[in-house]
Amino acid sequence: MRPQLESITLPVDGSIVAAIRQRDPAAEAAPRMLCIHGWLDNANSFVPLMPYLPAFDLVAIDLPGHGYSDALPQGYSLHEMSYQLTAVIEALGWTDCHLVGHSLGGTIATLLSVANPDIVQSLTLVDSSGPLSEEADQLPVRMVRALQDRRRPQRFTSRVFPNKESAIKARLSAAKMHPHSAKLIIDRQLMQTEEGYRWRFDPRWRYASSQYQTQAQVQAILSAVACKTLTIIADDGFLASRADTEERLNCLQMRQSTKLPGHHHLHMDTPEPVAASINRFLEALPDLGG
Repeated sequence: MRPQLESITLPVDGSIVAAIRQRDPAAEAAPRMLCIHGWLDNANSFVPLMPYLPAFDLVAIDLPGHGYSDALPQGYSLHEMSYQLTAVIEALGWTDCHLVGHSLGGTIATLLSVANPDIVQSLTLVDSSGPLSEEADQLPVRMVRALQDRRRPQRFTSRVFPNKESAIKARLSAAKMHPHSAKLIIDRQLMQTEEGYRWRFDPRWRYASSQYQTQAQVQAILSAVACKTLTIIADDGFLASRADTEERLNCLQMRQSTKLPGHHHLHMDTPEPVAASINRFLEALPDLGG
């Protein structure tokens, strides 16, 4: 029997986390994999990968405040997201799993692997190299900006789109990705209102963070990752042009790395070689995609 897709909801502290699950009902002992999407994306981000990862009981979540997951009254710090992932894994009835994170999702997965290492079997980072950082002397300016954003929430109210096509165009103007990939994200990220279509994600995700870590703190986190780690870097993505990418990723103790053609959303645009890298890393079949 082929693995089947299903929509699921998971209760977490009185809120709902929505997800897409792929599993073979006959494979009760299948290895478990949790996939975490990037900023302002959603669980559909991993739908293109799923057919190429049939060996896993795979769950791709909508992070709180994205897609069909509830918003959180307490906000969305990275540490809060680490807790939310822990609660999601517990709600699934899992004791541990493999983590696959794209961009922001990779950052959250990295923090979880340090904060709660017993539940992380392995870590796969797709165009992700840890939290954004800045010099310590920038903290006062960041605090001012973060407070201003909270005091003026109307600045982040979703614009109204007359149709889905205009929302797809807006997404494509903000990120290099294939149109069919943008449509997948949009399909789960829009809600229809009387005025037209609006973004479904919680606008607070667009607020400035109140504090960034320093580069030294980021490197300390990466150095503390104890599980085996695969880093997948897009040759035309965000990390390829950053001067600190290798310096950061070299902090990982048990790292395998591959560079693949593509943009930041390569796991959507060209999923087969990305899945092949993951299957090889985790010694799962099929190993496709070159």
